Amino acid sequence: MPDQPATQLRETWLSAVRLPGREDARESCLAELAEYTGSPIDAVEERCRRAVDEQREQWEERERTDEASLTEFYNGCEAYVYELLWWHALQQGDAPIWNARLVDIARRFGARSFLDFGAGVGTNAILLAREGLDVTCADVSDVLERCARWRLERRDLTAAFIDLKRESLPPETYDLISAVDVLEHVADPLQTLRELRAALRPGGVLVFDLIASKPDPERPFHLLRSKYPIRSTIRGLGFRRVEGFQKYLVYQRVDRPLLTRGCVRAWDIARWRLYYLLQGKWPRVGASVESVTPGV
Repeated sequence: MPDQPATQLRETWLSAVRLPGREDARESCLAELAEYTGSPIDAVEERCRRAVDEQREQWEERERTDEASLTEFYNGCEAYVYELLWWHALQQGDAPIWNARLVDIARRFGARSFLDFGAGVGTNAILLAREGLDVTCADVSDVLERCARWRLERRDLTAAFIDLKRESLPPETYDLISAVDVLEHVADPLQTLRELRAALRPGGVLVFDLIASKPDPERPFHLLRSKYPIRSTIRGLGFRRVEGFQKYLVYQRVDRPLLTRGCVRAWDIARWRLYYLLQGKWPRVGASVESVTPGV
């Protein structure tokens, strides 16, 4: 697909991660967190390194089985600020290119408005705001929203913010939506996809990934056990697949007649069921995030 050279994409991503005037992403991450929190560099680095452990400990303080308990966790988990920015800074190889291709997609589809759904610390928002798009960040976390706001302001960039605890996404508003490393964290991924489609303008584009896995003791907050329910349903929700790159999928909102949507859904259920059965799996139609066929 027509896109920027890999070296240019990597630099595009790193320039969004780094503070202006900084060259090393790791050093910039630590300096930025030190400036944001008012903590010494050594203390910041130590907390970055144990952030996943801190997340796990907070998760295990209570049972997390419904939307309210998930929201409570993400809303107050300060360790996520450290873990996300540290992860963004330390990506190696071609990983930075995956995120920077949002810029290519925005250009190729003529996007003017961008929603960063599950915006986290706002790096993708920085990436697209630098391209001149009207950017909106949406999240359930107060601690992440505060950090994202500060980072954008620190770079003289602007964005709107939606607090998903209190606000819904506006209908038919965005040309481009990203939901990167998000669906494995929500209680109902299919409902989330319905809401994202409704927020897209007709012909708008959604970029997302599917991280399905067996229960992980290190990251118990990763909830998606099977890709099958989403694979077999997404086109029936009113999307068509445009392309994919690395772990990311690009789908476009389409408006099909109700009968056509039903036929598409039935075909996808049949073909994906066959795909899983040929692997010796047994997916259930309409399975939840706790589905069988872990990790597939």
